[in-house]
Order: sequence, then structure tokens, then C-alpha cells
Amino acid sequence: MDLDTFWQIIDDTRADAADESEHADALTEHLAGLAPDEIADFDRHYAQQKARSCTWLLWGAGYLVNGGCSGDGFDYFRDWLIGAGRTLFEQVLADPDSLAELLTPDQEELEAEDLAYAATHAYRRLTGTDLPSNDTTSGPPTGEPWDDEDLPTLLPHLSARFAV
Repeated sequence: MDLDTFWQIIDDTRADAADESEHADALTEHLAGLAPDEIADFDRHYAQQKARSCTWLLWGAGYLVNGGCSGDGFDYFRDWLIGAGRTLFEQVLADPDSLAELLTPDQEELEAEDLAYAATHAYRRLTGTDLPSNDTTSGPPTGEPWDDEDLPTLLPHLSARFAV
């Protein structure tokens, strides 16, 4: 599976989902219809995209949007970002502050933890065994750490919209 196929699967399974939980269910169902090595490839791409998104500035965006953001919360925020699709993912990675203009007023907490487990559940359902671990991990965030008082300067649009 290549990266384009990975993102197409994300988009296709999100199309009819009303929320992140339904998206995770649809993704699990889709992946369970693939060969085990394709599920493992999907999981590898997922982990690589999650690692790419591990930046301090993106953590600041998640902190503002979600009214605070622990380490786990940052993981779940990045799961949501992947689930939102390639276009939004790449745009927000390039400019986390752009998220302020991309969200609809009714969007609540942006977390989608269940998406991270879709490949694991599909693989187990298909094979009865655990998904082999991949060697892609998110290390510490890249970039410069921030303090709360730095966020209005670093992320002015998000800070104005989601003041903590």
C-alpha cells in the first residue's frame, strides 16, 4: 500500500461517518477486508503520519482548540487530524494557525483516539493474532517548546478564537 492509497482509505471511510466513532468503525470494517500485509502497511503509514505531526506548534494548536491538551490528548488530537484527511492534515502541518479558519463553529473537542486502533482491531479480526509492531514511533515533539503566554504570538488566530 502506498501513501496515496492510505489517504484514500481515510477519505473513503470518513465520507458517510457522522462522527469520529463511526469513522473508526467504518475504517476498521474496510481494513478487515484487506490482506494482513496491507493492514500492516496501513498501520505503518498511520504511524509515520502521526510521527510527522508531533511538533510543539501543533501541540499548541491542540491545546487551544481543546481547552488544554495532555500528552494523551495531543495523541488523540493528531488522530483527529489524520482522520480529517490529507488536505486538512497537510495544511495544518504547514500552518497550525490556519486551523482557526478551517473549523466549523459547531465542532467540539477534536479527538479521535479510536482511529488509532482501527488497524489493530481489523488485523486481529482477520487473523486472530496481534498486528506486528512497526518501527515507527513518535519521539519528542520537534520545534520549540512554548508556554501559555507564548501562544497568542505563535498562534494568533487560534488564540483569538479559542482563548484558554
